[in-house]
Amino acid sequence: MTRRRVGLPPGFNLAGAARHTVWRNVFHAVGGFKVTGAAPYEAMVVVANHSSHADTPALIAAFPAPYKPVVVAAGDYWFEKRWMRWGLKLLIGAVPVRRVGGGGFESLLAGAQDVLGTGSSLLVFPEGTRSADGELGTFRTGALRIAREFDVPVLPVAIVGTSRLLPKGGRMRPGPVEVRIGVPVQPEDLDPEDMGPVVAQIRALLDDGPARASESRTWRTLHGAMDGWPGMAGGFAWGFAEAVSWPVTSEMYLALVGVAHPRRVLPAAGWLTAGSVVGILCTRALTGNGLRPPAPLTTESMRLAAARHMAVGARGIWWQALNGVPVKLYAQAAADAGVGARPLALHALGARGARAAAMGAVAAAGAGVAQPVLRRFYGPYLGALGLTYAGGLALVIRRWQRR
Repeated sequence: MTRRRVGLPPGFNLAGAARHTVWRNVFHAVGGFKVTGAAPYEAMVVVANHSSHADTPALIAAFPAPYKPVVVAAGDYWFEKRWMRWGLKLLIGAVPVRRVGGGGFESLLAGAQDVLGTGSSLLVFPEGTRSADGELGTFRTGALRIAREFDVPVLPVAIVGTSRLLPKGGRMRPGPVEVRIGVPVQPEDLDPEDMGPVVAQIRALLDDGPARASESRTWRTLHGAMDGWPGMAGGFAWGFAEAVSWPVTSEMYLALVGVAHPRRVLPAAGWLTAGSVVGILCTRALTGNGLRPPAPLTTESMRLAAARHMAVGARGIWWQALNGVPVKLYAQAAADAGVGARPLALHALGARGARAAAMGAVAAAGAGVAQPVLRRFYGPYLGALGLTYAGGLALVIRRWQRR
């Protein structure tokens, strides 16, 4: 009866969460990672095909931390050397079983008690060793016997892409990995000596084609927006807002949103320019009527520079493309200097258009090269870009404060 004890799911686990996050990002970095299907939140015996040392990390990356999946590993191979034992404990969190000298199932049973007894799921590779050609080998029945002993479901899982990523006896070749989760099978529905139904599910999942590359949800959303009118409208709105009061430069729209769709960056730059010109004229009109819009993150020295340049007429706005002074201050200075709307619009169209086109060309070229990585890491990219921009803006403001 003590062997049949199964604990409640352990909930959030810091070590499990760390392993899950680390391995998920590793797979994303080396080619992409995707999980198809979902599993019930309960203790299970997870049964998977085995063709690579990357299989266990893939399963850990596939299941969220509350599942805390634990693998059983060959004690005569992985636990003999201290550094391997500690490495396995840190990165994988495995339970040793004996493969030779008898007592294999009894050792597996003891390991299962340690895992299932705490409510975690047990990961088992019934083939016993890695397949050299990626084909399914003979599935031993120990996993079924464990499931019946503890009265927990068997979950068939197919791991696709690891045999190419890190083949047995071969070198690593970057590529996508996909974990496909099947339908749980209750132990009473299985013959303890027949792995056929489990193998059939895994084979069907493997036959569903090669591993599919993963995509960031953020990238997918922004790519779809840039492919239609919302992306262009967003560029117009951003350009308009920045020319009135918004403190983030208009070209950041191309870097934040536009690069999700490189071929649409230059059209977005055109709409950004149009919005900026309209915003400049709006700010000029408001300022001329005594309604000066707020200009956050600007300095008095910036205002003085804009006033000095616009004192020569509409062509003074060309200086804005080079000095880091927000264009809204040039629009306000144009009103103060009595610059006409028509010449201001023409020069603003040239100056803002040239800057947006140059930045757009750089963004489109860079995004075209980096697209395979951006598709998977758009969220971290946005975070890094935001921090970089904030740091650069702080330096620009400090430089102008010292003038």
